[in-house]
Amino acid sequence: MRTLDWSRRRGVSMEEGDRCCCCCCGEGGRERGREREGEGEREGEGAGGRRFAPQVKKRPACLVAALLLLVSAALALLLVYGARCHQSRDGQPMKEPDSRSSGTKSKLQQMTDVMNPSAMLTAVCETVRTSRLSSSVLLDSNSEGEYLEWESEKGNAHCRGGFNYSGGGLVVPRTAIYRVFLQVTYERRKECSGQLRLSNSVFFITESYKHNVLLLSSVDTVSSSLEHWRKSLYTAGSFHLEAGGRLRVTSSHRECVVDREELLFFGAEHLSSEGTVP
Repeated sequence: MRTLDWSRRRGVSMEEGDRCCCCCCGEGGRERGREREGEGEREGEGAGGRRFAPQVKKRPACLVAALLLLVSAALALLLVYGARCHQSRDGQPMKEPDSRSSGTKSKLQQMTDVMNPSAMLTAVCETVRTSRLSSSVLLDSNSEGEYLEWESEKGNAHCRGGFNYSGGGLVVPRTAIYRVFLQVTYERRKECSGQLRLSNSVFFITESYKHNVLLLSSVDTVSSSLEHWRKSLYTAGSFHLEAGGRLRVTSSHRECVVDREELLFFGAEHLSSEGTVP
């Protein structure tokens, strides 16, 4: 009997223990479940925050992209409108003059001209005027002794770097070595008859010497009995010339000279400012 009572008591105590454990486990489980639900809610909120964060960040990016598109469109319109405004009447684009670059180029050109003076005189378009050579100069008996006059501005003619032309004379800008050249072309005219002795000469006169110095001369003969003829006499040389001196040209049979700039020309160009021609 004692054994049965002890067994019953033990079973009751075990049931009570189980009940306590179940209660304890139930309450603990419920608390753990609540904690887990709270953590889940917090995680959900965190996850939701992370999910909504990109949407919040996307809005400024969209605004920036829209602004960039607007700016690009405005620039494109300005470029198109400006191109149309800068077109000429014939539809070709007009280039705006660059005053600075043009001014710089002109200054460089002036400096180049000053460093390298040159002159090219050509035939006068109208009848060439001449003046008599000074009686102090001895001339060949067949020469008429006339200064030729020249064109100094029109066509291929020019005076640069200080050269100046006046009254048949080409004025030298500064003391230096110059190359002097001359070409005179003759052709048959009614005024020319018999055996002709053609001659050209270049003289240089300075303020110090007061007389002409012969620098260049060319001579040739031709028979006017030929029905058609044309002859060009060319001569050139290098000389040391003083500043302020004048170069002048004489020619025989002026009535047979061809007045065309490609056939009748005279000039000088700077070579060196040091030394003298031996």
